[in-house]
Amino acid sequence: MLSIPSPGALRNIFGDLDIYIFDQLLKGRITENTPLLDAGCGSGRNLHYLLQAGCPVFGIDHDPESIRQVQALAATLAPHLPATNFLVADVADIPFDDAAFKVVICSAVLHFARSEAHFRRIIQELWRVLQPGGMLLCRLSTIIGLENKLPHLHERFYQMPHGKTWFLADEALLLEQENILSAHRLEPLKTVLVEEQRAMTTWVLQKPG
Repeated sequence: MLSIPSPGALRNIFGDLDIYIFDQLLKGRITENTPLLDAGCGSGRNLHYLLQAGCPVFGIDHDPESIRQVQALAATLAPHLPATNFLVADVADIPFDDAAFKVVICSAVLHFARSEAHFRRIIQELWRVLQPGGMLLCRLSTIIGLENKLPHLHERFYQMPHGKTWFLADEALLLEQENILSAHRLEPLKTVLVEEQRAMTTWVLQKPG
């Protein structure tokens, strides 16, 4: 009979892997041979398991300290990977070639866009480095399900309950981007409402090819 590992043992395997990325693993869309970019990787919370599994992962983040941490994590869990797989960079100006990755993930980043033009630029960059047939998975805070419940400041910016100002896309903007990219939506939009504090939407697209 199988036993349930302790929380510590599970964390040693999976780190703090987002359940929506775990879902893609279960569906076979991320394998040990999948070149993957975590755009806005932070200190690597979504890379812990992938590094151990031998996935050829790359990451960018604007914060040098976060990149130092993820380089140290990779040096421990996947010492065969060069430190240059993890770079300080802006998600709106990704320093990798066109079609370099089979999977691109961008988790908890897009709601920090500085304008709608910046948001669009980020999406274009994520799409540029994605291979034909590849998957883009974004998790972002949106206004979906919170319409008329957050103070609207200007354009698509809202005052969040924790005091920050965030750029919140709506479903129409996401659909417009899909049409511009000629993207195929791999899964329905999934939005989790957190006690009217925020709405986190999972957006999963496939590039034609």
